[in-house]
Order: sequence, then C-alpha cells, then structure tokens
Amino acid sequence: MQALITEAQGLADKDPAARLFGTPEPFFLEGWGEHKDTVALLIHGFTGSPSEFRRLGYYLNDLGYTVKAILLPGHGTSPEDMIRTGFRDWWSCVKDEFAVLVRKGYERVIPIGHSMGGLLSLKLAMEEQVPGVVTLATPIHLGSRSLMFAAWVQFFVKYISKRRPAGWENMVNESLAYDRTPVPCVVHFRKLLFNVKKKLELVNVPLFIAQGELDRAALPASAPYIYNRVSSQKKEMKVYPNSSHGILLDSDREEVYQDISMFIAQLG
Repeated sequence: MQALITEAQGLADKDPAARLFGTPEPFFLEGWGEHKDTVALLIHGFTGSPSEFRRLGYYLNDLGYTVKAILLPGHGTSPEDMIRTGFRDWWSCVKDEFAVLVRKGYERVIPIGHSMGGLLSLKLAMEEQVPGVVTLATPIHLGSRSLMFAAWVQFFVKYISKRRPAGWENMVNESLAYDRTPVPCVVHFRKLLFNVKKKLELVNVPLFIAQGELDRAALPASAPYIYNRVSSQKKEMKVYPNSSHGILLDSDREEVYQDISMFIAQLG
C-alpha cells in the first residue's frame, strides 16, 4: 500500500491532474526552494481523515512548503477501530509526529488543525515551541446538545448515525468522515475540548482562526471565544460567509487556502 501511495504522490507532483483526492491515507509532500524547511503539520478532525486536507496540502506544496498530513489513531478505517481509541492516543500521535519533524531538522513546524484537529493544534502550541498555529472550524461551543449526554449514553448505545445536511454529499465523499460516531469517543473528545478551553491563555504564538458562518457543528461563537482568551499578541480571526463546518472543502475554500498561506508567509 505504501509503495502505491508513494508512486501516486510522485505522479501528482509531475501532473497536477493526477493528484489524489478522496483517499484517507496520511501524506507527505517535500517542499522546495526557500520554504522547504517550513512544514505545515495538518491535523484532521474528529471521525475525519487527511483526505479533508489534500487540496490545501497541494496548494501549500505548490508554494514550496513541506506538508505532513497525519492520520490520527482509529481514523481513516472504520468506527469499530475508532471506538478503541481516545484523546490520549490522538494527542500522543500529534506529539510523536511533531517530534519526528523536529528531529529531522525542519526549522519551522506549523500546526494547522481542522475541528478537533484545531484543538490538538492549540494544545501543541501550549506545550511545544511552534512559530504559529492555524485553527479551522475549531469547536468550543457545540451545535449538538445530544453530545452533552454521551457520558451516560455510552453505556447503552455504542454508535450514533450522523445527519448529513443537504448539499454536503460532495464534501462527505471527499473528506471520508465516518457515517457513524462511536459514542465513547465523544466522551474523550469532550475531555480534550474542556482541557484546551481552560488553558487557552497558554497560547502566545501568532494565531489565525478561520470559521464558517454556516457551521452548525462548531458554532460560530467558538471563534471569538478562542480569539479573546489566547495570549497571542498577533492574532487574526476571519469568518467565511458561505462555509459550513467543512470549511476546507466548501464554497470559500480557495479564499481559506490563500489566507492560510499569507499567514504562514508572515511568520518568516
């Protein structure tokens, strides 16, 4: 499998029309030129996969940046695999991937996280030296009240089906998010959320917050909550009027990609 992925990625570098989309494997794109030693560490969301980051990854790599999109434990396979994992597994994965990049000598490793990946990116900025951090549709205020009862429901129901809003078909097919959510994992997700929420003042590096105005999973009020509680002197928040929770694949995606690249460029 790895050989096929490597071969396909090599083909994608030579022929943009052959680039992979809609595949859950982690991916690495070596940078070039003056930006080669800057790594965009892409961290996907809860029940999602690196597939949601492929378009952004190719965009940043075309600008010369090295790109590393990781696959969190229990993701990209099946809900049955995910139910055996929790926030400590997801966090350990992020720490380990960051450490590998540092050991390889990359000068700057910038965490860019979507949804739960944004929480993990903020946590990484609290505990490690990073030049900046990007959060995308990162939840503080949740749209689903049913998630509040996951701690009790998990003893009776192991999985809950997701409701797909009309018009999300293409985004779902490309993001490869699970169609069922393991309830015990929701409990771990909420633990991670609360852990990050109460320590936001520890984030003091440059920060870019992107939020979709149509987001019904991570409610738009989440973005200003993060913005107002971090200690960063340099911080920016932008709301995209035509974007839902799938901000990386929705109508404003090209603007989102451009804004992220401009933020990274300002980090030096």
